[in-house]
Amino acid sequence: MLSSLLVSTVPDWISNSFPIIRIIICVLLVLSAIALIILVFMQINGGSNASNALTGNIDSYYAKNKSSSREGMITKAIYIVVAIIAVLCILFYLSYIPYQG
Repeated sequence: MLSSLLVSTVPDWISNSFPIIRIIICVLLVLSAIALIILVFMQINGGSNASNALTGNIDSYYAKNKSSSREGMITKAIYIVVAIIAVLCILFYLSYIPYQG
């Protein structure tokens, strides 16, 4: 009942533009997924070091300055790309509400 109310109140030019918007969102999703795959492959050791867990030595110089290193920047980029993918997925799902064709 709610979806029929939404469909009837949306102008035609908006409902006709949603297929194009969905294609753009899909292309952005694919590009973001490729970027995420490349960033994950660029990580050296995945951020875990088993020797630190055994020795208890976690306050090293490297651990304190990890965010400014290459791995820290890659980790931040991964979080940003994952957030972009999540937002694009939500927008793609919401694009089906006003256009049911």
